[in-house]
Amino acid sequence: MKLRNDIDQSKVLKECHDLVQELRVKLKLKCEDILKLRKDLDMAREETQLAELRYNNLKQAIDRASEDHLNKSRGVSDD
Repeated sequence: MKLRNDIDQSKVLKECHDLVQELRVKLKLKCEDILKLRKDLDMAREETQLAELRYNNLKQAIDRASEDHLNKSRGVSDD
């Protein structure tokens, strides 16, 4: 009876060990996926910030150009 109990415990321990190994592999893959997603998110944020900077620079340039044009037009009509 004791021999059968030892075999059952050995089998259960092996199954537990295999399960732990499988879970470690899955956890490692999920961690790698999360790191990749974080990297992609950081890249997207940087691209968004660059697009916002470009937009603001273009908007300022357009505002300056339109103000210059209006000021020139006012100067001509005042004379």
